[in-house]
Amino acid sequence: MKFNGYTNKVTLENDILKKESIPFHDIYLDKKNEYNFLQQLIKAEQDVLLTPLKFYWKDNKLFSEYKFLSNYQTLKDIKITKEIINNVTNLIKKLHKLNSKEFKINKFNYQKFLKIFKNNIDNPLINFEPYFKEINNYIDKFDKLKLVLSHNDLVPGNILINKNKMILIDYDYISLNNKFFDIASFISETLNDDEELINYFIKKCIEEKLVNINEIETLNLMIKYQDLLWTLWSNFMFEKEKQNIFKDIFDHKLERLKNRKIY
Repeated sequence: MKFNGYTNKVTLENDILKKESIPFHDIYLDKKNEYNFLQQLIKAEQDVLLTPLKFYWKDNKLFSEYKFLSNYQTLKDIKITKEIINNVTNLIKKLHKLNSKEFKINKFNYQKFLKIFKNNIDNPLINFEPYFKEINNYIDKFDKLKLVLSHNDLVPGNILINKNKMILIDYDYISLNNKFFDIASFISETLNDDEELINYFIKKCIEEKLVNINEIETLNLMIKYQDLLWTLWSNFMFEKEKQNIFKDIFDHKLERLKNRKIY
């Protein structure tokens, strides 16, 4: 299993994955929130999230260690099938069934995340204002939705699989949030523009009662929000890091932001 990270320095020693947070990303990540979450995670009875072996806070950085699951693959290493989507749907369902009241962590702040990137991008690659204006028409509705424990970053590299067993890793964005964010995250960050698999995933979410048909409009709005959020993030990262990979991510995110289908 390959691994890398944009927000942490990651090393592998004797089958122990060691992570050290990179302070540059503190401008948009609350690593103290992640530290608080890990303190509670080690006491929780669950099999959805990989539990750390140890962790500590030092010099305003989070250090953590995890058992390296060499018999697992990430979703970026394999072809995603309908069977895998079935497993992901069940994984999200199990995550959201955890008692969110047991976790004293931050609530996701929709306006704050957009403003952080908006205010820290010196040279926007496009005019974002029409998108901000559109988002502001409905973003406040998200804050009124019921809260669950939400991973908030279902990129392929954060979902591990071994046969039918799945587990989530990396808690940079962990928070209390509504149920739609993780569902939209898997669509916008992993399924991307595979319309067949997206439609199958949404159908499966309805079958498993993660959402109902009357809530699909809210899901569409959440997908649109995330398409904007990660387009901003990639613009920010390209400007600050000067790496072409972030420009490539920006181009793909912008294409989806402009042309995302309504489900």
